[in-house]
Amino acid sequence: MPSVKDQLPRKKMLLIDDDPKLLLGLKAVMTLQGYEVFSTTDGNEGLSLARENQPDIIICDVMMPRPDGFLIKRHLAANAQTASIPFIFLTARTLTADKIAGLQIGADDYISKPFNTDELISRVEAVLRRDQISRQAGQREMEAKFEALKRSVSTNLAHELRTPLTVIMASLEMAMKEKFKGNLEDIEWYMESIMTSAQKLSKLTEDMIILNDMDQGNVSSARVPINLKDHFLKPVRDVCARYEPKKLDVQISVQDDLIIYAPDVEFARAVFHLMDNACKFSPDGAHITILFRRSGLGGCVLSIENEGSFIPVELREKVFERYYQIQTGDDRPSEGLGIGLTIARAVAEACGGNVTIGNSEVGCKVFMTIPPMY
Repeated sequence: MPSVKDQLPRKKMLLIDDDPKLLLGLKAVMTLQGYEVFSTTDGNEGLSLARENQPDIIICDVMMPRPDGFLIKRHLAANAQTASIPFIFLTARTLTADKIAGLQIGADDYISKPFNTDELISRVEAVLRRDQISRQAGQREMEAKFEALKRSVSTNLAHELRTPLTVIMASLEMAMKEKFKGNLEDIEWYMESIMTSAQKLSKLTEDMIILNDMDQGNVSSARVPINLKDHFLKPVRDVCARYEPKKLDVQISVQDDLIIYAPDVEFARAVFHLMDNACKFSPDGAHITILFRRSGLGGCVLSIENEGSFIPVELREKVFERYYQIQTGDDRPSEGLGIGLTIARAVAEACGGNVTIGNSEVGCKVFMTIPPMY
C-alpha cells in the first residue's frame, strides 16, 4: 500500500546546465528524491520550460552560452508568472562578488561546484521550506486584508443604505402626525425630504445593478443618441446641488451641436460619479472645470479638473479598483463605497473607451473617452 507521502503530488524541479553529464546525474539524484524533474542544456529552452511547467524550484548554472544564468534569472523575474519561483544558482565561480551579484538579482541560494549531493538536497529543501513559510505568511496577510475590506465595505454599504431609509421612515412618520393634526404646512417639506432620500436609494440600486452586470460581463454597450440635457447636464447639476454648501465654482464648456452615442443610463451614472468625486474632494470655494468635446462620429472626450485632490502617480490605477479608497476608517473625510471610478471606467470600456487620470497643475484631472462609432 502506498504511503501518504507517495500519494502527495511531486514537486516540480527545473534543471538548467550546459554540462550534459552533470545534468544527467543531477536529474537522477533529484528524481530519486521524489521530484518531477525537467532539464535542459539550453537557456532559452529553460525559459520556455519554466513558463510552461511552472516548477516549484529552479536550479541553474551561471556560466553558460547566452542567455547565461544571470540573464535567465532576470527574464524570469520580469515575468509575473515566473517571478516568484525559488531559484538556486549552481556554478564553478566562487568569488564573493559573483555570489552577491546572484543574490542581488533575486536568487534564493548560490551553490559552488563541485558540490556535495547531500548538501545540495538539504539546501534545496531549505529554500522550499522558506518559500512555503513565506507563501503561508503572505496568504495570512492577504486573508487579513480581505477580511478588513469586507468589514469596511459592509459598514459603508450599511451606512449608505441606512441613512436614506432612516430619513424616509422618520419623514413619513412626522408627515402622518402632522396630517392627523390637520397641520399641512410642513408636509411638503417632509415629502421633499422623502423624495431626495428615495432618489439616493434609487441611484445606489442602479450602481449595484451595474456592478452585477460587470461581474457577469454584461455592461451595456448599446450606443444610442445621448440627450445631453438629461444624461450629461442633469447629473452634473444634481451633483452641484448636493454640494451647494461648499460654494464651488463650476465652469461647464460643451461643444456646440455635440451629438454622442453611448448607453444612456450607464453614461449618466458615469458622469455623476466623475462629477461627484470632483466635488467631494475639492475644498470649499474651489474651481471645477468641465470640458466636453466631440471625437469623431458619435464619440467624445470629457475632462473634469478640480482643485485640491492630487492623486499620486503610483495610485492612479489603484483607485479604479472596486471599493478602493485612498483614505479608510471611521475618520475618512468623505462618504461613499469607492465604486465611482470603477463604474465610470466599466461604462467607457463597454464602448471601447477608457477613463484615466492625467496630470494637473491644480489638483486632479480625469478624462473619459468614448471612441467614434466607426
